[in-house]
Amino acid sequence: MAGEVVQRLLPGKTRGEVERLLGPSLDTPYFQTTGRDLIYVLGPERSLISIDSEWLLIWLDQAGRFRRAEIVTD
Repeated sequence: MAGEVVQRLLPGKTRGEVERLLGPSLDTPYFQTTGRDLIYVLGPERSLISIDSEWLLIWLDQAGRFRRAEIVTD
């Protein structure tokens, strides 16, 4: 579902529009070194043994519009 949201709803959206759709980005040090602009926790990873959490990282372009996203685990 998160992948579909990223592909269908986020392209071209501004930071404000993304946050209206997904809620405010978390204030967390997780994945700061990636240069991500927004971060959302998705929940436990989807696997047989769920040890980690999945996160949605979002990068914006220089104009503040959605550039790309990635789902990662911690």
